[in-house]
Amino acid sequence: MVLEDILKPEVFAPTGASMYVMEEVDAIIVQIDARRPLSKDLVARMESEILADRVHSSAVTEGNRLSRRETLVVLSTGLIEAGNRKDVTEVRNLARAITETEQALARGEPITPLLLRQLQGILLYDIERVGVGSFRTENVAISGATHQPPDFHDVPDLVAAVCTHLGASYDQLHPIQLATWAHWAMARIHPFRDGNGRLARLVQDYVLLRKHYVPAPLRSEDREGLYYEALDRADSGDGQPLLEIVAKNTLRMADRYMSLITEEESKRSWISAITKAATEKVKQSDHRRFLALQRSFANLKAEFQDVCKQLDGQVPGLRARFADYGDIEFEKFQGIEHGRFAKKAWLWGVELGVGDTRLRFVFWYGAHIPAPEDPQSHMPSRVVLLVSVQQDNYYFRLDEVQEDRISLRTVMPVESSYWRKRYDPVRDENAWDHDLTAGEIARGFFQESLGKLGLV
Repeated sequence: MVLEDILKPEVFAPTGASMYVMEEVDAIIVQIDARRPLSKDLVARMESEILADRVHSSAVTEGNRLSRRETLVVLSTGLIEAGNRKDVTEVRNLARAITETEQALARGEPITPLLLRQLQGILLYDIERVGVGSFRTENVAISGATHQPPDFHDVPDLVAAVCTHLGASYDQLHPIQLATWAHWAMARIHPFRDGNGRLARLVQDYVLLRKHYVPAPLRSEDREGLYYEALDRADSGDGQPLLEIVAKNTLRMADRYMSLITEEESKRSWISAITKAATEKVKQSDHRRFLALQRSFANLKAEFQDVCKQLDGQVPGLRARFADYGDIEFEKFQGIEHGRFAKKAWLWGVELGVGDTRLRFVFWYGAHIPAPEDPQSHMPSRVVLLVSVQQDNYYFRLDEVQEDRISLRTVMPVESSYWRKRYDPVRDENAWDHDLTAGEIARGFFQESLGKLGLV
């Protein structure tokens, strides 16, 4: 065989229908590239589904008797449901060779004679013992072929020349044309005793993937004579039938890639929409609770402010001051509901003094912490009003300083009334009171505070 007969990728130049198909492929590849990088989950799904197609297609072309489903079972579980040992080993080896080809591509490793020998060694592992990982050392004949493979002495130089020409042509030829030529060249040279067809299709897909196209496994109808007829016609100088097969299969696989991407985008869009709707519904529910809580504590604040104002003007020697700290934002309310501490969550403050004695309290938003004395496992509100007292320029919750004269610990709004947690000094435990009014809570607090000051 003359080297010039092999190094003719122009034999596979697109014309007519092939050119139209390749233009369609180009348009889809542009769409796929626009969506890169693809999600890890989508890439994993593509690799899993398409690997099975590639393995089954290439193996069956060489006479493997496993069905696509049986191939998928072998690849995904390792279980053998049908087929002989050789069929199963071929499928496993082909999957390994495809993976190794893609890893070589990821490493930036070009197609070389060494890589081809390594891939053939993987394809024939545990199947053949002679000629595994090395070029053939004898002449072979292909039954029914018009042209026979070259003399085995010429194989190393021919393979090296094809690898060199391939490496220099990536930017010169359309990926599908170049992949078709590389496929045919490997099959024409027939460099190994066995595995040449599978290897030729691996090289074809390497070229396509290197240029960010997609693999092009054969269809069942291609395997029914058309494929081998196309190879034979290419041997005679007519590359159009083989180019058409590769182009159509590339288009078919590009459509499938795009279908998977579109399906993933549709699913993400649906998840986003449903999540947004659910989040908005939860947010609206949260906001209703927030507004109800604001109204409830606003009423309680107004009651404390009114009582404080009346005491300041009517009890001799008593100084009663009230500080309004405004309210918290909805985002802080949400944080507290989820158990997070919120800064600047003070609602109001009260200062009571007689002579040099002074009591300072702050009432602030906080999260209810479940406790054994709770009257029910699921309390009506996660957000409550807590009380702290100043000591040595710091504020501490009343239960932290073991205050026993002022019993108020927590106020929880429940519909139109309040629940109050108070300390019971007789029993030395906390207890809950139910269905209280804002006035009852305020009067109880001020009664006990004035008692602590010695006024009542």
